[in-house]
Amino acid sequence: MGHPVNDEFELKRGNESSSPRVDTKHCSFALYVDDEASTPDGSDTNSVRKRQDLIEEDEDVAIKSRTVYIDQGLMSPEQLMQANGGRRRTLERLMTGQLVKVESERNVDRYKENSRWLLDKARISISYDDFMLAVTVFSLFGDDMRMLFFSPSSDAGFLVLFGSAFVLFVIEIILNCWVKTDYSRGLMQVKGYLFSFFFWLDLLALISMIPDVGRIWNGPIAAQLHQRSGRAGKIGAKAARVVRMVRLVRLVKLYKITSQRKREKQLLEDLQYVLDSGDDGIDRDELQEYLKRDQTRQSKVGAQLSDIITRRVIIAVLLMLCVVPLLSFTGNGHDENNSAEFLQAINVESGYGIDADCDYLISATNSYMNFMEDLEGDMKEEFLIGYQVTPTRCSSEVELDFMNTELMKKLRDEFIETVHSPLAIIDGQEFQVTLTFNLTSFIEEGCKERIYLTIFVIFMLLTLSMQFTNDAEKLVLGPIDIMMDMVNTVAHDPLSEYEYDTLPSSQYETMQVQVAIQKITTLLRVGFGIAGAEIISTNMCVEGGRSTSVLDPMIPGKRVYAIFGFCDIHNFDHCTGKLEDEIMTFVNKVAEIVHEEVTRWGGLCNKNLGNAFLMVWRIGDEKHLNQFHSKRRRRSNKQFKSLTAYSEYKPESVDLRRIPGLDVLSDKALIGFLKVIVALNRDPQILSYRRDERLALDGEPFKLRMGFGLHAGWAIEGAVGSLQKVDATYLSPHVNMAARMEAASRQFGVSVLMTQNFYELMSARAQASCRKLDVVTVKGSAIPMPIYSTDVLQNQYFPSLHTPKGIELDLSTVLEQRANDYSPTLWDEDEDLIQLRKLADQMFMTEFNKGIEAYLSGDWRTARVHLDKADDLMAGSDFGGDGPSKTILDYMKSKDW
Repeated sequence: MGHPVNDEFELKRGNESSSPRVDTKHCSFALYVDDEASTPDGSDTNSVRKRQDLIEEDEDVAIKSRTVYIDQGLMSPEQLMQANGGRRRTLERLMTGQLVKVESERNVDRYKENSRWLLDKARISISYDDFMLAVTVFSLFGDDMRMLFFSPSSDAGFLVLFGSAFVLFVIEIILNCWVKTDYSRGLMQVKGYLFSFFFWLDLLALISMIPDVGRIWNGPIAAQLHQRSGRAGKIGAKAARVVRMVRLVRLVKLYKITSQRKREKQLLEDLQYVLDSGDDGIDRDELQEYLKRDQTRQSKVGAQLSDIITRRVIIAVLLMLCVVPLLSFTGNGHDENNSAEFLQAINVESGYGIDADCDYLISATNSYMNFMEDLEGDMKEEFLIGYQVTPTRCSSEVELDFMNTELMKKLRDEFIETVHSPLAIIDGQEFQVTLTFNLTSFIEEGCKERIYLTIFVIFMLLTLSMQFTNDAEKLVLGPIDIMMDMVNTVAHDPLSEYEYDTLPSSQYETMQVQVAIQKITTLLRVGFGIAGAEIISTNMCVEGGRSTSVLDPMIPGKRVYAIFGFCDIHNFDHCTGKLEDEIMTFVNKVAEIVHEEVTRWGGLCNKNLGNAFLMVWRIGDEKHLNQFHSKRRRRSNKQFKSLTAYSEYKPESVDLRRIPGLDVLSDKALIGFLKVIVALNRDPQILSYRRDERLALDGEPFKLRMGFGLHAGWAIEGAVGSLQKVDATYLSPHVNMAARMEAASRQFGVSVLMTQNFYELMSARAQASCRKLDVVTVKGSAIPMPIYSTDVLQNQYFPSLHTPKGIELDLSTVLEQRANDYSPTLWDEDEDLIQLRKLADQMFMTEFNKGIEAYLSGDWRTARVHLDKADDLMAGSDFGGDGPSKTILDYMKSKDW
């Protein structure tokens, strides 16, 4: 049978005494014990007096320190080397030889696999961007490469390639106008690619290809447009060359796009490698969400500024290419024409008068020929390949005309330049000199110059664009992107503690704002806590256009499931009255210990109430938990009573016992509270209050005690308050139940009290460390509810922890790793837990269990005998006996046994 819990009932405290740490054999888990100072152990006997002596040993001989070692089996070599910034050099030396050998073998195997893949599975794949990049490069260098390295017979193939490139560019412009343009506002107010800066440049680049295609197609006709661009170097030809440079814009644009996509591809490959490595800590859904956010990471102002810089650089380079030729002296460029006119003047006068035998014409021709031979000394082929004088006259023995037809057959039409002198008609006869030149050397030299110029312009465009962009990125865009990343990261997952890079002090305003945002986001997380995650996420989200300027902290609540823990500082009013203005230091130190231990063991703090703290181990919201079982569930009466105690039964409530991994979370919740007790009796600052005479109670030194209550169930998570002041918290009878358990722990004389809801979630080994105290009814419910406790001895000393000398490992890192690697065997291996529960031996547990079974079955006489023995066996406890046994005995006595 059970009895009601009276919130007003309190037990008087017994003689509080401290106990030294018993020397225990070290274990092979994450932490090992090396006691530097120890005290003789009391032997385990049935004598209550020896048990009391064990508790009352002098505190001065208690263990002072405990060395903490790390089990290398629980941490990887990388973690060992990186912990606390240190490096395990000894481990490095031991592993170096083996690692070199293994790496060598891996390299050989890798080469074999690559060769096998090349022979059996190699496939050539190219993306659209890479393909168009290659086409653009061909359009830039193709014509010059054709004239430098290919014979005239290959012109037909180049015609096909240039024509194909021209068609591809036309199709690309059409598709961009169709896909990347918004026509919703009409043709005159389009937004996007059409009529944009890059549209006009692409169109101009397309037009610049027409002469290249025409030159190959039309041969001699188009050659006249090209031949002046060789040796003559006229301004018009240079202007045409600048027009061709517009195609470079396509190259810059495609380079930026290709670089971005290659970076994304590399990121995907790296993350896929991590997934393939079998890391269970990586969730694929979270990975996809990360990739989605990373692809849109660049801020809008960053994208806009980068685009503006690229445009300005392009315009500046093109203007430079256009203006510089106009300001440069290039000569008259009429040497061939002048030669033809000079020979024509002699031709007109030859054959008459004193030059009847054409001696003067022959002499001038020979001199010109000698000049051409000297000029051809620096050329690989003949320069003057044709000479014709009209009309034919003078001595038939002199042959002035010649034509190298064999060489002309090997040359392209644009490589041949024919110069005609002005036609003169005298007495009905036509006088004219025709010179034919081979421009191969000049055109090839011009092709090389164009290639060099194109490469230089490409280099300048990319370098200047990247340089200006990098400066803007460093000073403005980078800090803005980091700020946005901070905000988006906190909005995406407000509960995680993010380790931001340490920001150096700087005079730049962007850096100062960046530091401020970092502090603000951290304060939001600390201020709102786990219950305010939705508030932070909703109001800080700036992705997807969901950002608004309206603050809305009063978001609707949602039903979540969690383990609720409530802890309270005993005798807090006494401490407040005695410490006065020092009470804040006292409370904050206790809060620091509570928060640190609970967080290490998987929980978070929701409320700081001065003397009390509400801790939460969040399981999940109802929507996500329902995936583990059907909404329509059938329960037995036993399940019904267990899972719906002190709450209205709802058919849709979640059966927490069916949630995978919840036993680990529940065990860690209990251990978190037990570790708080240990830390309170280990921390030097807390222990110093025992020597503070102001806090003495009835002449006894003050010893800090805390009570703890644990319960599991649902609650409404959300904001409470108004726009003037809002608190993020949990509202539910299950939260109240955790507080009631803490209050009832004082009545039962225990440190930790838990409901059956929570007890059933723990692992079998954790349950074995607990005992059933009673079946009670609480306010607001008529359903009897079993309650449980785990026995602890609060008022004792625990040795301080430190790592061995010579090992640069951070103690908090070791403890964090141990909590992450929790297994139920910890209950039998952790020295702190063993010391904490040293009074609850098998003899005591047997007597109490017999007593409580007899009490609940109605055999109070038998229960009295066993509970009296259990109370005597626990004489060395904080209360001078067993609190639950005393409470039940007093209750039975009030009912006349």
